[in-house]
Amino acid sequence: MYQMRIFTLRDGTKRKIKIEEGMTLQDELEKSGITESDIFQMQLVIQDDEI
Repeated sequence: MYQMRIFTLRDGTKRKIKIEEGMTLQDELEKSGITESDIFQMQLVIQDDEI
C-alpha cells in the first residue's frame, strides 16, 4: 500500500506525486515543480498494491 497526492492546478491540469516517507508538503511541491499559489485542490489517495 502506498500514498499519493493528486494536485489539481488552477489551469485545470493535474499532477500526481507518490509520497515517500519523510517528505514534507514543501518537498512534494518542489518535486512536482509547482508552487502553493498554483494549487486549486489537493487530494490524498491510498493505493493498494494488490492487482
